This record gives sequence, structure tokens and C-alpha cells, in this order.
Amino acid sequence: MSANYHEGKSTWYMAPMSRLEWLETGLKIVAMVIAFITFARAFDPGTLVTPGGSVGTQSRILMWMAVALAVAILDRLQQRELLSIGFVIANDLAHWAMYLSFMSGPPAMAPVVAYCAFMMAGDLAKIAFFATSKYTVRGVPRPLLLAGVAAFVVAYGVVLVLALYGA
Repeated sequence: MSANYHEGKSTWYMAPMSRLEWLETGLKIVAMVIAFITFARAFDPGTLVTPGGSVGTQSRILMWMAVALAVAILDRLQQRELLSIGFVIANDLAHWAMYLSFMSGPPAMAPVVAYCAFMMAGDLAKIAFFATSKYTVRGVPRPLLLAGVAAFVVAYGVVLVLALYGA
């Protein structure tokens, strides 16, 4: 899509999506499945603890990312686009699932690395979409959109590196 098809809609609708948007969606759906499986295997409400060290840092990063995505839900409600609202809610729940998995004790490294890698790849597809389209979000400058997504890429990268090399 070359323009912002979300602006000016007063009813709920389904927007057309470009290949890069579908690529982002597919990659992040894989990550969400990993998050929900990790949560189902690791979550134990009777043993919730605030982890320390690198595991604590990873969990706090995921928590703040989940908070940011909760704010994004408000944006999607304003857009009134059905697929994006469902997607951002599932994405936010996946971040909370990973966070709670960390709060139940350090999860296995492989799902954390896979989750972060797929989310990073999805956000890189989103950056490519923003960089190659005329898409806007209610007049927010393009560099700010790119910086917001890049911040998520960096955060996933930090969690991934800590999962691989943290003590």
C-alpha cells in the first residue's frame, strides 16, 4: 500500500495489506505461538518471583515492551481496522506470556532466542514497509515511526543476547 488507508475511517473495516505487512504478520505469529507454548509449559502462579541478574533484565524489558504494546492497542482502536486490532492484542498477550514465563523461573534459552529472533525479523519487515511506503500514522513523522520500531528491534536484540550470553 502506498498511502495510509487507515485515516478517515469511521466504521470497522479490513484494510488491504502489502507483502511486507504479511511478512511481518507471519513472522510475528510464529513468535506468538512460541510465546504461548513457553507460557503453557513454564507458568506456575504459585512460584512467581522477580528474577535477578540477566534474567531479571530480560523480564523487565519484555514487561515494558508489553506496556508499550498495550498503548498501541489504543492507537489501533482509533484506526478501527479489524486485523490490526486483533493482531496487536495477540501480540501484547504474547509479550505478557513471555514476561510471566520469566516470572515463573528462567525459561529455556531456545524459546526465548526463537521468540526474539522472529519478533526482530517481523519488526525489520515493518521497518522496510515504513521505509518503502507512504504510510503514515496520523501525521507522525516517518523518522519517529522508524525509531519506535527500531527501539523494539534493539530491545529484542538485548533479550536475545542476554539469553545466549547472560549469566
